[in-house]
Amino acid sequence: MSATSLPEMPDTVDFRALAASSPWRFTTAHFTHRRQVHGGATAEGGPVEAWLDRSRHRVVVRTAEGVEVAEGAPYSGAGRGPDSELLSPLAGVVLRPDGLVAQRPEEWHLDHGDPMWQDYRWTAMLDPVELCQGVEISDVTATVLRGRTTWAATCRPLVGQGEDWVGGYLPRCGCCPLLDSPASRIYEYGLEDPTLNAGLATVYRVHLNVGTGIVVDLTPLDGTEGVSLTTVIHDVDEPVDPPL
Repeated sequence: MSATSLPEMPDTVDFRALAASSPWRFTTAHFTHRRQVHGGATAEGGPVEAWLDRSRHRVVVRTAEGVEVAEGAPYSGAGRGPDSELLSPLAGVVLRPDGLVAQRPEEWHLDHGDPMWQDYRWTAMLDPVELCQGVEISDVTATVLRGRTTWAATCRPLVGQGEDWVGGYLPRCGCCPLLDSPASRIYEYGLEDPTLNAGLATVYRVHLNVGTGIVVDLTPLDGTEGVSLTTVIHDVDEPVDPPL
């Protein structure tokens, strides 16, 4: 769903709204994605090219080894055909006047999440709703990255309180979070995790593409261990023609 009056100077609330909006901002996307680990110093495989078609709940990924296809919501394990109602017509979704999402159904991604390639960090990159809670957001700016408008923010994942981690960062999966950090490791492995003192990043700079809500750049701002992502969007809402 497109908007015509997005703020020119976004703030923290706007950034969270964009992070929650991806499922309702586009249907198809063709992009190239690269991931790096250890503060961006060590490549985790070369770049991959992908064709995502949400109307078919299908993604085709071309790697150096060949072509892979993933279908269906990763949480349910059920594939969905072309006639599936992947995106219910805004059922339970509250939109802001500018078209961004003010409120989405709780745990909507469990039944409707994008097909997963390799791990849940992939699905979080495509739909970064996990940035909407338990993350301190600051220094929000509008900028242009690789020819497309983005909103960038400094994101610091927080450690929650109690057994339910109230107020803390809750990634889709603690072993492959979007923001790998002490907060995510404690959530997954507890306070006794030996990697907590391994120089993990505690804060990231995140760029969201305004047209889609996809994470197009993720960079650790401290530490010696972390995750870097780069996503170059080629086409949005154009007919997809992936390799066979």
